[in-house]
Parts: sequence; C-alpha cells; structure tokens
Amino acid sequence: MPAVKNQKPRGREPALIGLFLILSLIFLPLVGAQEYDYEINAYAVYFEVIDQNNIRETVEIDLTPHTNLSQYVIYTAYPVENASAVLDLGNRVERINVTVREVLGGTNAIYMTFPTLEVGQSARIGLTFTTRGMVSENGGNEQFTYYIKFSQPVGVFHMQLLVPRGYAILSPIIPSPDRVESSTDRLLLEWKRSNVRPGDEFYFIVGFSGEITVPKPPSPWLYLGVFIIGLLLGGGSVYGYILYRERKREEELTHLRSDEEKLLAMLKEGPVLQSELAEKLGVSKAKVSIILREMEEKGLITRTKEGRTYRVFLKE
Repeated sequence: MPAVKNQKPRGREPALIGLFLILSLIFLPLVGAQEYDYEINAYAVYFEVIDQNNIRETVEIDLTPHTNLSQYVIYTAYPVENASAVLDLGNRVERINVTVREVLGGTNAIYMTFPTLEVGQSARIGLTFTTRGMVSENGGNEQFTYYIKFSQPVGVFHMQLLVPRGYAILSPIIPSPDRVESSTDRLLLEWKRSNVRPGDEFYFIVGFSGEITVPKPPSPWLYLGVFIIGLLLGGGSVYGYILYRERKREEELTHLRSDEEKLLAMLKEGPVLQSELAEKLGVSKAKVSIILREMEEKGLITRTKEGRTYRVFLKE
C-alpha cells in the first residue's frame, strides 16, 4: 500500500485539547476576578431626614482596584446639592474633586476624581450631599422611599435612616429593619445585607408622621404670673378670713351688749347669784362668766363670794 502523504500524527490533537482545558481551569477564576475594575468590599448609605423637603445623604464605599483607578461615578435620580467628598487611604485623607452633571433621563452623575489608586491599594470614598424628593405625602403622613441596584458584587451593603425627634415611625416599613434604636433626639433604622450579587436590588419604604410641634417651655413670665395670682388669692383668703373673724367678733360683742343690758335690768331689781344667771339669760355658764368679767372691768357691777358661787350686785 502506498504511503499516505501529508498525514499528521493522530496523538497530538487530543494532547493539545487537554492542555487547553487544564489552562482554562487554572486561569478562568482569575479572568472572572478581573471582570471589574475594582472590588467593592463594603457599600454604605446613610440618610438623615432634616425636614419634609431636605435629606442629607452620605455614601461610603470601601474598594480595592484591580487596575489603576482615579475616578469613581455614582448615578442618582434625585437632586444633588452641596456635594463634597474625601478619600481615606488609612494613613492620610485626600480631598476629592466632585462634579455633578445631568445625564440622559434626568439622572444626575456624580463624578469624583482623586489621586490615582494603584492595583491592590484599598481606600474608602466618602461622599456627602443634600438631596430631596425621597419623602412624599401619603394619606396625610410622610413616606420615605429609596431604591438601589448593584451592577457588581458587594461584600457588605449597609443602609441607615435617621429620623429626628418630632416624627413618629408608622407602617409600612419595608423591609423589616435589622436594628431600631431610639434616643432623646433621634430614631435610627438600620439594614444590612452580605454577599450582594450583580443585579441584586433593594427597595426601602418607611412611613412616619409629619413633624410634631414640640411644646415650648413655659415663659418665666408665666411662672411669675402664676406666683402673683397665687399670692393674690392667698392674700385675699387671709383678708377674707380676717374680715370674717372681725364680723364674728362684732356679732359676739353685739350679743354681749344685749346680754349686758338684760343683766343690768335684772340687777336693778336686786342682787342675783351668778349660778342663776345662765338659766335666766338663756346662755352657757362660760358666757355668763365672760359677760360678768367685762362688766366688772367696766365698773358696772361687783361680785362677792357666796358659797361655791358669787352674788352679783349693781355698782352704785
């Protein structure tokens, strides 16, 4: 049989395919890891409700670049005012140049430019700005809403909402917070998610009442007014009591004078025993003693001891 010309050995092709498969298995994880320019270790968003119209938003991103990185962009559907940012490198903090531009569909792009981060150099971006539109009216109350969707993996996602004193949290609260903390000047709600995957989205809804007017402390003049009124009422009560006592005393003196006149009329007919006067005058023995003592002081009568009582004489 004639030799077959240009025929290649059959053992080399399977060997090359096997080598390719082995190299793919080794380098495929590395290719996947380099799919993104940076790795987001943690992503945190903090919202502080200032009033029904304004919210202070702070975004903190802990990342490690896989290539040299000097710019980071955040997109938001809400207004951005007074934006400022810093880059925390651990041993120093650098200021970040922030530029806000409106892009397609009314979305705002926040461009943050900073000194170049080298491969593997971890850093934290901190962005703060004032926004509005997240709080809307719903059935006479207020409702906070926030939506976020991630386009790449995130190690830990942290979301926090600060509501100042004067507001009361109402339903709905979606999703249920992982932590609720109350203090004298604020109410804090916190959510935390780990191992966020590309395409994961989160929608937050928190209802709360409109601002409650906190009563102002009473004016010092009010306390002074209450004190003066109390003083007047107390003084009036004392004065009224004094008048009552005076009137009562006058009435008693009137009765005494009337009884004195009756007693003088009796004594004009002759001396009388003191023990008999109470029955004749229709008064108590104690009152008879008072009448006689006063008449004696006035020099109208005299008394002489007679047994266990006195005999009363009209003084000439």
